Order: sequence, then structure tokens, then C-alpha cells
Amino acid sequence: MNSKLWLLGRFVVVGGHVLWEKVFRPKARTVDDVPVSGETITEQWLTAVLCRDIPGAEVHSFEISDGSRGTSTRVAIHVRYNDIGTAAGLPTELFAKTSTSLRQRMLLGGARVIDGETHFFKTFRPMVEMEAPRGYWGAADPASWRSVALMENIAVTRGAEFVEPNAPITRDQAEDLVRNLARLHGTFWVHPSLSVLHTPTDMLVAVRSAIDMKTRSAVGLKRAEAVVPAALHGADERLWRGVERALDIATNDLPPTLLHGDPHIGQTYVTRDGRMGLADWQVIMRGGWAHDFAYSVNSGCEPDDRRAWDRELLALYLDELGHAGGIVPSFDEAWLAYRQQSMFAYAAWAFTIGRAVYQPEMQSVETCLTLMRRITTALDDLDSLDALGV
Repeated sequence: MNSKLWLLGRFVVVGGHVLWEKVFRPKARTVDDVPVSGETITEQWLTAVLCRDIPGAEVHSFEISDGSRGTSTRVAIHVRYNDIGTAAGLPTELFAKTSTSLRQRMLLGGARVIDGETHFFKTFRPMVEMEAPRGYWGAADPASWRSVALMENIAVTRGAEFVEPNAPITRDQAEDLVRNLARLHGTFWVHPSLSVLHTPTDMLVAVRSAIDMKTRSAVGLKRAEAVVPAALHGADERLWRGVERALDIATNDLPPTLLHGDPHIGQTYVTRDGRMGLADWQVIMRGGWAHDFAYSVNSGCEPDDRRAWDRELLALYLDELGHAGGIVPSFDEAWLAYRQQSMFAYAAWAFTIGRAVYQPEMQSVETCLTLMRRITTALDDLDSLDALGV
């Protein structure tokens, strides 16, 4: 009840801020300001956040394009500097994500991920060599739940194209993806900077305080029944116990590292050089490596491909993990962890297709069904529930 009252209180406060912003349309001008949207960004604000380390550098002008809305409001920004900024090689092709609407802020703030990308781009991204966007600024206002993440526009700088989640990926792409994850995990294996992050169990508690995820997942299981293996039909209670147990293991039993947290195949991209990368770092967490590995492999691979590749993909991952600084478990230990950690992806996509009318439509029905088919088939093939003892 306390969490519900807290969320209601935040709704009132954040709603008041959104109303005030609609009336007064405040512009972002100083480094302490958090823009409401791309339309409230100014040359002064871009100078404050992009030129802060280069004396005399200034942003002279900028152009905004390619706006879209989802869980955040997104725009591309092309920046022009004075001669000092240009000579310093300051970034010109940027991508900004803001939490503009009340719905966006309540979703991100209620789930305690409002500052996830701020943490990633400011603290973690500079420390790891992997295929992911570079970050240039991030901030979140705790009162209004306004947030901004300013990052590299990889579509321009790297020729990146996002992977269509309903299309199959190739073996080479799957291999590159798990190696990329291993570099992330190995770099931050039991790293002291992880202490600022939530765990998978924390995240589940936060989400459930905002939305009845268990009920919505049961609804989603029913809605996706046509693509779910018969052995899992009507098994929503057992599946939910599996989700809770898997997240407990990821939180308390596996060595902690930096997790992407939501690495489904729709969050990945391919560069012009053919590299697989990960975007959307909103849900970073501190937890066990297999959470990310299982989510990526099971959401990205068609069932026949996964059956043929998963053991070799795991071996590749473990090899790269060791090179990147992680402590490598035995293959049998890792295989068990993979089987067990295949659960959260189910909850994430059952919840998405099982949304109530008041929740935003975060993904198309087609994408939800594709990923539910892949993920639940993996649960059935891997006997994940038996591996968890539920």
C-alpha cells in the first residue's frame, strides 16, 4: 500500500510539473537545466553541456529532425560550433532522448529507471570498449522526473541500422552480439561502481509497485497462446514463480556485473562495418551475467537456430568473458545459469502484450508475438522451470 500511495503522490507532483511546463514552456539554458523536449533545447544549453571542457568553445546553431515518441521522446540534432569547438572535434551528430509526457515520466520514474542512461553514459560507457553509442550528457530532475540523455547519433556516425525484431539474425550476428555482452560483463565484473544500481529483484519490486506485472503477464500468456508451446498453456502461476526465482538468483547467487537489463533483439543495431551493437541503456542493473545472455539469445534467435547454436554461443561468450576480465564458470554451471535466467524475457514480453488499456503500447502485436514464440519455446526446450525447481 505504501508504494501505491507513493506513486499516487508522485503522479500529483509530476502532473503539476507537466501542466506548468505546458503553460510556461521553459527553455533549457544552463548546465543545471533538464530540457522538457528537443524543442526546449537552446544554443546556450548545448554550449553548457558539450563545450564545458573546452575554453572558448560555443555552439553557434543547431538543427533538430527525426522526432519520434515511445517510452521517451527522441530527436536527432545536428550541431555547429565556432572555430574553437570545431577545431576541438566536438560532436556534431547527436541524438537526444527526453521524458516529456506525464505517461513517459510515470513509466520511467515509477520503475526507478529515470536516470539509467545518465548513469550509463556518464559513469560506465567511458570505461568499456564495446559496440554501443557514446554518451555526451545525461541528467534527471528528481522532482519533475524530467530527464535527458544526449548521445551519439549512430545512424549518421556509424551507418547503424536497427535490427528488425521479426526477422531472423545470422549466426555471425548472434556471435558478435554475445561477444559484445561478454566485453561489457567482463569489464564490470564485481566492480565497485555497481553499487549505485538497482538489482533485478529491486527492479521487479519497482515495476510491480506501478503496475500489476503478474496479472498483465498472465493476460499476455493467454493473448499469445497461439504461439506458446502447449506445455505452458495456463501455466501463468508457475511461470511467475519461475520469474521471481530467476531474478532472486540473478540478484543474490551469481557474481554481480553491469547488465544492460533489457537486451532484446529490437535494442540491437548493425553498423556499416557489420558490427552488432546495443542501444537503449535505460534499464541498466547490477546482477548476474546470464540474465543478459539468455534474454539476447532467446529473443533474437529463431528456435531452430537457437537449438543449433546455443551451446557454441555460450562457449564463445565464456571465452570472451575471460579475456575481458570476468571469472569464467564451468560450462555446466553456465549452462544451468542460462536455463534458469531465460525467465525474465518471458515476463517482459508477456507483460508487454498483456498491457491494460491505460498502459502505453510499447511494441506492436506482431513483435510481441514473434518474441513470445521464440522465448517461450526456449523455456520449453530448456526445461527452465524444472531447472529452477518451481
